[in-house]
Amino acid sequence: MESSIETLREEINRIDESIIKLLSARMEVAKKIAFLKKEMGMPIEDRGRERIIFLKLDDDARSNNLDENFVSDIFEKIISHSKLLQTNIMEG
Repeated sequence: MESSIETLREEINRIDESIIKLLSARMEVAKKIAFLKKEMGMPIEDRGRERIIFLKLDDDARSNNLDENFVSDIFEKIISHSKLLQTNIMEG
């Protein structure tokens, strides 16, 4: 069955909404982590954890036929924003 461009665009809109909801959920968890880090006197940045994340993302990208650089670029932005949220919590 052939899909119309309108139907496919509606599907993209639903996927975009899901991505936004997932990003919101991820930021809420990042905030919880910030409160724990603050309580425990831990630094915001954990380069070892970030390396592990990016290695896993590369594997996940390949497994899903996505360009690793594309996925890495997106997650660099996501992680950067998570650290900004955590900084605001730690300093506030």
